[in-house]
Amino acid sequence: MKAHRFITCLSASLLTMGLLVSCADKESRSHGEEKEHKVGASHGHGPVEESPSGASFKAGKGVTVTEESKKLLQVQVADVIEQKLPRSIQFSVHVFDEKHHHSLNQEDHSGCDVHGSGFLSADTETFAMPGQSVRVHDHTNSPLGGRVLKVQKALALGETEIVIGISNATGVLKPGQFLSARIDLPRNEAVTTVPQSALLRCSEGTFVYVVNGSAYLRTPVKVGTEDTEWVEITDGLLTGDSVVTQPVETLWLIELRAVKGGGHCH
Repeated sequence: MKAHRFITCLSASLLTMGLLVSCADKESRSHGEEKEHKVGASHGHGPVEESPSGASFKAGKGVTVTEESKKLLQVQVADVIEQKLPRSIQFSVHVFDEKHHHSLNQEDHSGCDVHGSGFLSADTETFAMPGQSVRVHDHTNSPLGGRVLKVQKALALGETEIVIGISNATGVLKPGQFLSARIDLPRNEAVTTVPQSALLRCSEGTFVYVVNGSAYLRTPVKVGTEDTEWVEITDGLLTGDSVVTQPVETLWLIELRAVKGGGHCH
């Protein structure tokens, strides 16, 4: 399961640099230009509006940082690429004893000594089939092997339930325990992908910072399959775009403080 990164508002990079964002809006410029919020380096005399190590944010344009700041923050970018990323089905499994509400055929027990069930999302249920291999991880992240035993609608809930058998798990797993499970399926077609480190997940949604000329523009995206290094982008980016892979949390903090005067991220 992909560990979703939730953002802490005290970015180590920002604290190291001492960059501060002015919480007050600047007066509107002539001819109705949008307000631009400046970030400067603090030297013990309060925020500096403009400095060689400053940054700025402008709605519709994004976050702009000076060349010096890019070096200090170690800003890195990567191109959006097409590749054959295997489709994955991820779900939670609840371990049960043999008195489950779905009866299991005798052959279903072959090679499986523990069983569990979970529910599939609507966009993945059609890809799951009996006999598929399943990778299961417990709370210690120890891997266990298993296979799909049943995929069927649960009449009471109107959802699709998946029942799996787990091998060599007696004494390791107990009834009532919850596990994370994953089924990897081959896929022939290439899909749009970015590095995992480019994703920004917060209470407002999932985003990436796209290179927008000299700025970095926060852009909403929809994600599909994920692995430890790459994530499929199903909407929001095109091949040939470039995205920031480091430090996305710092860019978000700069923008957040410029627009809202600070606040908590989730």
